Amino acid sequence: MQSIRTVLALAGVAATMSAQAVIEFADVSGPSGFQPAMNADVHAGGIAVADFDRNGFPDIFVTGYSEPNRLFYNDGTGQFFEIPAHNAQLQGALCNVAAAADYDNDGWPDLYVACRNGPNHLFRNTGTGFADVTTAELDHDPPGLTPAWVDGVAWGDLDRNGLPDLFVGTYPTTATADPSDPFNRDRILLQMAGPAWIDAAQQLDFSRLIQPTLAAVQADIDRDGRTDIYVVNDKNLGNVLWRNTGPGCGSVCFEDVSLASGADRPVFGMGIAIGDIDRDGRPDLFFSSIGEQVLLRSTSSDPLAFEEVQNAAGVSHPGVGWATIFADFDHDGHEDAYLAVMPTPDGTIDGTDQIYRNLGSGSFANVTGQSGLDIDLVTIAGALIDFDRDGRLDLVLGHGTNGYRLYRNQTTAGNWIGFELEGGSAGVSRDALGARVEIQTADGTQWREVRSGESRGASHDPIVHFGIGDATAAEVTIHWPDGLAESLGPVPAGRYHHRAHPNFDPLFSDSLESAP
Repeated sequence: MQSIRTVLALAGVAATMSAQAVIEFADVSGPSGFQPAMNADVHAGGIAVADFDRNGFPDIFVTGYSEPNRLFYNDGTGQFFEIPAHNAQLQGALCNVAAAADYDNDGWPDLYVACRNGPNHLFRNTGTGFADVTTAELDHDPPGLTPAWVDGVAWGDLDRNGLPDLFVGTYPTTATADPSDPFNRDRILLQMAGPAWIDAAQQLDFSRLIQPTLAAVQADIDRDGRTDIYVVNDKNLGNVLWRNTGPGCGSVCFEDVSLASGADRPVFGMGIAIGDIDRDGRPDLFFSSIGEQVLLRSTSSDPLAFEEVQNAAGVSHPGVGWATIFADFDHDGHEDAYLAVMPTPDGTIDGTDQIYRNLGSGSFANVTGQSGLDIDLVTIAGALIDFDRDGRLDLVLGHGTNGYRLYRNQTTAGNWIGFELEGGSAGVSRDALGARVEIQTADGTQWREVRSGESRGASHDPIVHFGIGDATAAEVTIHWPDGLAESLGPVPAGRYHHRAHPNFDPLFSDSLESAP
């Protein structure tokens, strides 16, 4: 097991190693036709990346708050375009966060869009446009009650029935939430056939559900094969880790292991990223705050335990942090870190975003000055996208009232390998949410997980991406959510590989139409 002493020792060689590679981005918003506006006097901005038209290239949906929501289709040549009729179908009032998932398993990515002081929306992708299919269970605008702000949404398959479930995280609009108000709190909406939605949060401690949520993610944090929920809260009230303990409790049982594991670290929390920064096989947590950023390294899965390493690892920053992202931007086999930043209220710290290069074993070097992201713009939201499918991970960033921009990764990088997974069988959603891919090269083992909803108000490109340095192939194992472990043997580098579940059924969604 790696110790803090080891991390500190590695940090000592950061200056030497950082010169070996540069992580560099270029703003291609203008040439690409992607320049949507965001007009907000609050810290909002939602991004959802998915291939909405199924042409093989990821598209970008963004919320506009007081500006219109907009969906930009990617034509595959580096250009984006809009379809006005589709955008007209995707509107809402004061919308600020979003997450994409194929909730009905029909092969077309759908959108959940959360808004402030009004209704939220589940937009179903029909293949020829979008339809608002929001039900009362999915909304947050109860008649006669003050609507809650929704600031954190994430999809996952919590009960492993093959139907994506939705976490809806609220920012209560009253100082003390009314226990009789079922909307002014976090909700865990399990999807049943029909569809129908069951709120599994009703069983949980109400006081833990009324914290001011600003980010959330569904991920298998304890590596037991079940999807857990991590919630990042504002106001130094403590984050919440809901451990999924399996069936029961009327639906699915959750245990609050925040305090016991050390994951409750109070912050003015805004963003969340999950990755394996030291490649020990366990998920680590990186979340933002005001005046500090926190990196919790997993030290044990059973019992679940974390330790703080941000100072030793070199990723703390005195600014106001928002979106956080882990990704291997330079393809050396180690996940780098991105931090969205805005200036401190007193102006003593500027709003320059931060890029940290992983030097191996979880120690980072700050390479912001050479990144092309050292610009004087407030950044709130951020999402990963490989828009040109060249294997290098790009960034979509929301700059508040300065709108959104697309930054192309032009780093001189090593080899890479990627996967596009498709479920569509009993116990596995069409998106393959919760699937885990492990690869083995001479450099060791890496893993990634399919998730939707992370960073700050965003969902990343749903690809599974690895940098592999000098390797030209990797041994690959896919751990599907139904428990199947599929070994693919050596798989060549330099391309995305589409892989459907061995029991893939193109009519899977049709079998789920009947009521339970």
